[in-house]
Amino acid sequence: MSTAIFSKTKATGKTVVRFMREKSGSVAMMTGLMFPVLVIMAGGATDFGRAYALQGKAQRTLDAAVLSMARSSLTDTEIEDQGADLLEGWFATRDMANALEDVELISRKEGGDPGDPSEITATATLNIKTFFLGVFGKNEIEIGLRSATLKPNPLPYEIALVLDVSGSMQLDLNGAPRIDRLKEAAYALFDNLEEQTADREAPTISVIPYSTSVNISGLGTGILEASSIGGAAITGGNVWAAERFRGNNGINYDLSDEAPSSSAIPYVTSSEIGDASPTVRLQALSDNPSTYRNAVQGLQANGSTAAHIGMIWGVYALSPAWSSVWDTDPRPYDEAQKIIVVLTDGAFNTTHNIGAGSTNDGAESNNYFQSACSLAKQNDVTIYAVALNLDPASEQRLTACAAGSGGQMFSADSADSLTEAFEDIAREIGGLRLAS
Repeated sequence: MSTAIFSKTKATGKTVVRFMREKSGSVAMMTGLMFPVLVIMAGGATDFGRAYALQGKAQRTLDAAVLSMARSSLTDTEIEDQGADLLEGWFATRDMANALEDVELISRKEGGDPGDPSEITATATLNIKTFFLGVFGKNEIEIGLRSATLKPNPLPYEIALVLDVSGSMQLDLNGAPRIDRLKEAAYALFDNLEEQTADREAPTISVIPYSTSVNISGLGTGILEASSIGGAAITGGNVWAAERFRGNNGINYDLSDEAPSSSAIPYVTSSEIGDASPTVRLQALSDNPSTYRNAVQGLQANGSTAAHIGMIWGVYALSPAWSSVWDTDPRPYDEAQKIIVVLTDGAFNTTHNIGAGSTNDGAESNNYFQSACSLAKQNDVTIYAVALNLDPASEQRLTACAAGSGGQMFSADSADSLTEAFEDIAREIGGLRLAS
């Protein structure tokens, strides 16, 4: 019995050995057949990986070139005629000479009708030479490239600068009064905006200094109520705005930008305001740089902080319903890019006519302020807010005001950061960017 088992085991072993020999031969054959395929796959992966890397480099180069053309003084015709050569130069300096074919540029730097964006579009084919795939007849990989700049909303700019000139603006900021640093920042904004519009319609800018109120003297008594909120008649001298509204629910005020011919403006006189400030009057919209620059140059720091009155007068300054009041008529809302830039360096602390008539009710002031911000946003006015050395709670009020308008809040605590905030706002307004 043992001998029989041994014989069967031996026979089985021979069968296994024979099978393994046959299998090894098959594996060797299969490996031989698969090896070229594996080489092709590895080589192809290398070629496509290299193509992917070059595509990223080429796209960045095309984006940079198109942005450069958009910022240059080249005309549409020059870009379309010379664009291919310009792109070739950009690619050659980045070790991609002769890589592009079928280059086409379409340029509309001036835009079309008002509201149409200006645009430069470049399309091209990137040809990348292959190494491994060339053995099989595929000598290059073709990749389509596209880049476009879009400068949104080239409508005329109408801007209301709502600027805090309260007494705290006399405090030091890096070796000079805050009010002087504010002037420097405003000039930087003007420089940037005027450069942006050098080849199109100049911006119109209003300067609205506010502190204890807004000085509205010189606008004409026809926009005022018959007597002040204290019952005084105008006998000459300055007058300051009080709050105009149609009602409130305890939190929000029902505000409107309707013309004063429909709803006259409440006001206070020097005997009623307590702190007769600011002394500097509101400057209405003007496209004359000397006018709005001189208005900023003349700012003086005095008084408390009624930011809510400043904000609503920023709305009035841009309202087409107020055309009969301002020397320069504001355009309809859909025919201009309307912007309010509001700055404050202190908590709201002054009211004249809302609530119980308090002169130090910060909560009521903020309720009215936020209602004025909401009115501006209803009319698609973009709001930029600048918080100068403010506490977190006050910064949050400015953030809430700008939220949803397309603008934002900037925080500044130094002369440099204040100027940078105003320069950033100017760049945001111009907004040249890549569309694709």
